Order: sequence, then C-alpha cells, then structure tokens
Amino acid sequence: MIFFVTVDQANAALPQYLYNIVLEVNNVEVTSDANPYIERATSTTYVPIRFISENLGETVSWNREKQEVTIRSGNGKIVRLTIGSRVAYVNDKEKIMPGAPVMPVSPNRVMVPLRFVSEVMGATVESTSKNETIYVNITKQ
Repeated sequence: MIFFVTVDQANAALPQYLYNIVLEVNNVEVTSDANPYIERATSTTYVPIRFISENLGETVSWNREKQEVTIRSGNGKIVRLTIGSRVAYVNDKEKIMPGAPVMPVSPNRVMVPLRFVSEVMGATVESTSKNETIYVNITKQ
C-alpha cells in the first residue's frame, strides 16, 4: 500500500519575517548582526537584547545556568528576562511581556520584544510602514 502526502504550501508554517525592518535610535540608523523579525502570532517585533539595550546606553549580562538576561540602566533600573517566560522583573516588580524572549539556534542571540524592552528602559518607540518596510525609531533622552 502506498500513501501520498501533500503539503498545502499556503498553510505551511508561516515565516517570522513579514517585512524589512529598519531600526533607528535617536534618528540614527543602526544595524545588528542578527536580523530583527516580527512574530506573526503576536505581531511582536523581536531584536537581539544586547543590540537594543547597548544602543540605548544600558549594560547587559547573561546567566547561562538560569537562562536569564539582566539589563542595568545608568539610572539604576534593573530588568531581568528569562528565556521562554513572558514574565519580566523590572526592579523586582513583575511585568507581563507580549511574547517571551527566545534564543534560536541561529543566530544564537537572545531575541526580545522590542517595544517592551525599549519602553521599560524609558524610551519611546514609533513605527511607520512604507513599501513593505517597517521603520522603527527608538528615542531616549
């Protein structure tokens, strides 16, 4: 007995990349070694945590054993995020993120929700869309 299996390409796993994404910090375009992407299920833009945090002037540390990232700001704010958990701790107060941080095998970077991390660190996020490209400007005084 022979069985044939067909896959409907339209219903195959949806790609994470919806658009080209151009990131700016204080109106200056910045690039990362890992591409930002949009998670289709939640419409959340993900960026490498070190990339976004350091461009905002923050420091980042990684605890491999706990799978936890800590962001420390110059004004004393501490944010802890754990891979796979939507719960973030901002100065030890629990906050729920729109999506959990992930660490895909490729690009082997901790990817976090852009708007959540930026805003919790005191930045403003504005985005516009033109010709299938999303332009995101993160502003921090």
